[in-house]
Amino acid sequence: MARQQRMIAIALVLWNAVGVAMWALQSSTSPETLAQGDEVQIEVWRAMPLWAWIAYAVASWSGLLGAVALLLQRRVAVWLFAASIVGIVAQFSYALVLSPLVQAKGPGVIAFPVVILVIALGSMAYAHAAAGRDLLS
Repeated sequence: MARQQRMIAIALVLWNAVGVAMWALQSSTSPETLAQGDEVQIEVWRAMPLWAWIAYAVASWSGLLGAVALLLQRRVAVWLFAASIVGIVAQFSYALVLSPLVQAKGPGVIAFPVVILVIALGSMAYAHAAAGRDLLS
């Protein structure tokens, strides 16, 4: 594995490990503690349906597993990153479309979810390109 490839894979492992840590924190902490007094955020967390929590777990864990697979030069990284993207879209469809978050806080709350999605899309594209060059087995 080339040095640049290894560095990208390690960066993606670290990024996705933070995502898993945030999922673990947010799924095991009370909405009141998470939102630190922000009533809108408390309501959004409290009302988050089970399917959105499952999507969050799929997005986080498959992203991390995809990054590890990329580091290990495995083609399955492409499919794991694809699963992560599906989870991201599902999770944020609740937070940004079905909940009152954007209406209450304004369009600025969309910025970080867009960054997350762009990184996930870039991860999948990078893994797909590596697989196409036979760098992944």
